Amino acid sequence: MGCLSKARVWLDSLTSKQSTLLGYIALELLRRGYEVLTTCRDYEFTVGALKRLGLAPYVLGRYVIGTPYDKVLGDADRIFALTTVVEKFKPQVLIAYPNPPAARLAFGVGIKYVALTDSPHAVIPSRLALPLADVVIVSSCIPEEDIRKYLYPEAKLVFYEGVDELTWILRAKPNLEYVKSLNVDPGNYVVLRPHEHHATYYRGVESSVDVIELCRKLSKEGYDIIYIPRYPEHIELALKLRKSGINIKLIEGMYDGVSLAFYAKAVITGGASLAREAALLNTLGITYYPKDLHVDQCINRKGYPLKRITDTDGIVDTVLKTAYVHKDYESLINRLKTDFNDPLEVVIKTLDEVVG
Repeated sequence: MGCLSKARVWLDSLTSKQSTLLGYIALELLRRGYEVLTTCRDYEFTVGALKRLGLAPYVLGRYVIGTPYDKVLGDADRIFALTTVVEKFKPQVLIAYPNPPAARLAFGVGIKYVALTDSPHAVIPSRLALPLADVVIVSSCIPEEDIRKYLYPEAKLVFYEGVDELTWILRAKPNLEYVKSLNVDPGNYVVLRPHEHHATYYRGVESSVDVIELCRKLSKEGYDIIYIPRYPEHIELALKLRKSGINIKLIEGMYDGVSLAFYAKAVITGGASLAREAALLNTLGITYYPKDLHVDQCINRKGYPLKRITDTDGIVDTVLKTAYVHKDYESLINRLKTDFNDPLEVVIKTLDEVVG
C-alpha cells in the first residue's frame, strides 16, 4: 500500500447522519490500509450509528441545549477532550462536516482538514469551521458561491454529482427482518423524525407542522408511526402519544435507516437527510423544513419522490394519495449509479491527493 498503510485519518461526527456517512468512509479507509480514529459526541443516535457499523468511537463531549454561552463552553470542553485523544493518535488528516471544535484543533496543530458539507444554510458552523478547511467536498447541486463565501482563498473546492446519502445507500441492503422485528408491515407504517428545533440552523425559523396532530391523523388512517426522536422532549411526547392510544414505535439507541425507508409508506422529517434517503430508495420522502434546499431540488428534478410540504393536512393528504410501491432493490441501485457519482469514491480520491 505504500504511503497509504502509514496514513492516519481522524473522523469526527456530531450527528447521526454524520456518523453514518463518516462510518462508511472509515470502513473503506480501514479496508484500504489507512489507520483510522473515530470520535463523536454524545447526542441522540450519533454513537449508535457508528457502533452499528462495528466501529468503536471515542465519545467526547455532548450536545448542549442552552444559551449561546452554554454552547460555546460545551465546544471548549470538547476541544480539550479531543486534544487528549488526537495528540496520541497524531493524524495527518481530519475528515468532518463543519465542526468548530474539531476544525479549530486540527488547524491549531497542523492537521489537514477535509470538510464535507451539504448545509451552507447552517451558517454558524459553516462560518466557524469551513474557513479552516484545506479541501471542501460538496454536491454540485449547491451553487459554488454558497460554499466559496466561507472558504479561505487557497482552499480547494471539489464538486461531485450526487448527495451524501448515496454513500450508505449504495452499500446498505434493506433488511426485511429488521422491519418485521419492530412488529410493522411493509407499506403500512410511516417514519417520522421531528425537526431539530434546538439547532442553530433552525434559529429564527418557525415550523407550522403540528407533530401531535400529524401522528393522530396518520394513526387514525391505520398507519403505525415509527418515531425517531432527537431530544428528550421528543421521547416524552412519544410516550404520551402511545398512552393516548396511538400506535407509535419509539426508536432508541440505533436504527437501520435504509431498511426503514425502503419498506415505509412514507418518511417525514423536519430535517432533510432522512427524506432524501427515502426518495432515493423510491419511497415518498417529505421534508417540512421551511426552506427549500438545493440538494432537495436536485433530487426532485431527477424524478425521485421528494416533496417539501409545510402544513400538517398537506402532509397527511399526500401520504394518503401516494400508493405504496413494491421495489426491486437491484434496479434502484443501478438507476442511482447511472444518475449520480459515488461520494465515497470522491472522498477517497481526494484523500489520496491530500496525503500524497
